[in-house]
Order: sequence, then C-alpha cells, then structure tokens
Amino acid sequence: MGAETSRGRGIDLLPAVGFDAMRTLSKTIVALGLVALMAGPALAQQGRGGGGGRGFGGGGIGMLLSNASVQQELKLDATQIEKAKEVAEKAREKFTASRESLQSLQGEERFKKMAELNKEANEEANKAVAAFLSRDQVHRLHQIQHQQQGAQAFTDEHVQSRLKLTDAQKSDIDSIVQASNTEMRSHFQNMQSDPEGTRAKIAEHRKETLAKVESKLTGEQRAAYKEMLGAPFEIKHEGRPGGGR
Repeated sequence: MGAETSRGRGIDLLPAVGFDAMRTLSKTIVALGLVALMAGPALAQQGRGGGGGRGFGGGGIGMLLSNASVQQELKLDATQIEKAKEVAEKAREKFTASRESLQSLQGEERFKKMAELNKEANEEANKAVAAFLSRDQVHRLHQIQHQQQGAQAFTDEHVQSRLKLTDAQKSDIDSIVQASNTEMRSHFQNMQSDPEGTRAKIAEHRKETLAKVESKLTGEQRAAYKEMLGAPFEIKHEGRPGGGR
C-alpha cells in the first residue's frame, strides 16, 4: 500500500524517493489536485480522502460513482454499487499508471497531459456505466457531473453539441476557460498554506467564470443548459475512520 502525505491524503506516493524526485512528484500532485478542483470543489475534497473514494480517480464519472451520497441519489442497488467501485478503481489505476510520464513534464505541458488523462478516464467510465446503469441513472449522473464541472463543462464536445454552440461562442468560451485555468493554478499554489481560504477563493472564482461563460449564451442555450444541470445536488462526504478527512 502506497504511503500518503499528511496533506494529500488519498494519493499513493512512491516510497523512499530522493529529494529531486520528491520535488517533481510534488509538482505532479499539484497538477492532480488542480484538475480535481477544476472538475469541482467537492471532487477535490473527495480526492483528499472523503466520501469513500481513494485517489483522484480521474476527477469525473469514476470519482462521482465512488461517493456514497451520489450512489444514494442514483438509487444504486448493491450490485450496481460494486460495479461502480470497479469503474472508480480503474480510473484511479489509469492515473497511477501514468504517474511516471507526468513527472517528466513541466508546467502547462503537464497540466494539458492531466486534462487528456481526465478526458480519457471519463470516456472509458461513460462506456462502462452504460452497461449497468439505467438511462435515467446515467442521465442524473451526467447532470451531477455538469454541476460539478461548472464552466469547464462547456469544453466538453457533448455539451457544445447539445447547446449548438457556434464557432465564435466556442472560441470566446475557450478564452474565458483558459484564462480561468491560469488563475486557478495561481490560487492552487496557496492550497497547502491556506486550504480553507484557497477553496473559498476558488469557489468564488468558479462562480465568476461560469457567469462569464453564460453571458455568451443565448436565452435558448441558457435554458437548455439549466435543463442539463437538473435539480441542484450537493455532494456529501464522510470523514475517514478516526476523525480524519
């Protein structure tokens, strides 16, 4: 079983590494945490050890399915819960297997690679869940996912197609999201020194970014997006045994 950092619970670390390797690994963890935060603060919190999931699990469908409150919302039976855990574990393993390649990358290149891995993990998870979830369950799962994604959802080809975004809108939204990602990386540097304050700033930043994106939509597109979100849902997390979080 991999070791854990005192602040980055849930991420298996390589044992007995030297200083340089540890410094590189620390940068990789920052990238992992940022991708999770972009996917949604609740997912990032789960990645730190809450909610019954281990690791960042792809920061999307896999992580959502490992959360007990999401499982309850979807009304999963015992068999579906076991299959959901398998999907989440495969997503986590995909990231773990890619750890070495991430350590050789720097800055924006590393971040882009993490985003690619996240996209691949979600695509694989979407195919897997279709085999054991009903259409209604899949639909609700995607609604919850879009709520967690915030403005990042508009970079999803499925969302772009559903809302019938024009090339001009895609370009404007991409610029907004890219600028947001740059600022998010800046915020995330303060996560270890001020976790609560940083999460609050990131949550506010996400709201502002989403508002900017929505301002680029037509009234019809905003109505369609609201329908894609469905009823608001707040993800809940259980503490670790012994009071850890």
